[in-house]
Amino acid sequence: MNYYIPKVEPGLKAKKSLHFYESSDIAKKIYYYVLWGGEYTVDVPYSIERDYMNSFIAFWIQSGTIHFHYMDQSFSASENEIVVLDCKEKHHYYVKGETNFQFFHFSGKQMQEFYNELYNSNGCVFTLPFEKNNVPKILSLIEANHENDFNISLQIYKLLGNLLESSRTGLEHRDANLLKKPQEIQTALTYIHENYASKLSVEELSNISNLSTYHFSRTFKKYIGKSPHQYLLNYRLIQAKNLLIETNLSIEQISIECGFYSIAHFIKAFSKSTEGLTPGKFRKLHL
Repeated sequence: MNYYIPKVEPGLKAKKSLHFYESSDIAKKIYYYVLWGGEYTVDVPYSIERDYMNSFIAFWIQSGTIHFHYMDQSFSASENEIVVLDCKEKHHYYVKGETNFQFFHFSGKQMQEFYNELYNSNGCVFTLPFEKNNVPKILSLIEANHENDFNISLQIYKLLGNLLESSRTGLEHRDANLLKKPQEIQTALTYIHENYASKLSVEELSNISNLSTYHFSRTFKKYIGKSPHQYLLNYRLIQAKNLLIETNLSIEQISIECGFYSIAHFIKAFSKSTEGLTPGKFRKLHL
C-alpha cells in the first residue's frame, strides 16, 4: 500500500478506480510522468491533510464541491473545475457533501518551473472546455497498464498547457482569494528561488524589489500569506526534503545546500516543521 494513502479513508463512498503506474527510469529523467490516479465518490467526513508529498496533484471535480486550504489560503472548487496543487506545500482538502472527482499524482523534470508559472498566472483553480480537459484520457492510460510513458507525458503537458493558456487569455476568472502578485513581489520570489542557498535578508530582497523594507514586508505578507523570512525558511525546508528523498547527500551537506548556517539550526527548523521528525527519520520514513 502506498505510504501516502491512508489505510482507512472515512467518507469514501465509492472507489471507482485507483491505479498505480510505474514509469521507466528514462521517463523519470526526461518526461512528465504519473504516479497514480483514480476516481472517488466521497461524503462527510472525507478529509485529507498532508504536510509534504513529493508530487503534484490534479483534480477534476465532476459533481459537488471540494474545499481546500493551501499556501495559507482557503478556497473551493465545484463541478467542472480543475485544481492543481504542489503537494510539497502543506495542504488540506475536504468535503461538506457528496462529491465525485477524478485525480492523479504526477511529477517530472522542469515540472516545478511549469507549476510555478501556472500558479503565478492563475492560482490553483481552472475551468476548461470539455474537449480540452484530458484528465479522463490520462486516467484511461494509467488504467490500461501498458508502457505508455510518452503518451502520458504528452497528455499531462497538453493539460497543463491548456490550463496555462486559459489563464493567459482570460477564459477563467481567478478566485477572489488568490490575489495576483505585483511584479515587485514576483521579482523577490524569483530571486529567492534562485538564491535560497545564499544568505538572504529582508533588506536585500526589498532592494531588488525597489521597495522600502517596511512596504516590502507588508506587501509580501499581503500577497503571499507569509513574511519573507517565513517563506524563505519554508522554501529551504521543501528543497531539503527533496534532497533527503532524491539524493544520498549527508544531512550536513543538505543543510549547506539549502542555506542553513549550521546543521543544528537545520535539524531544529526541520523538526519544528515536521512536528518532531528529524531529517534522518524523515529520510528513512520516505524511502
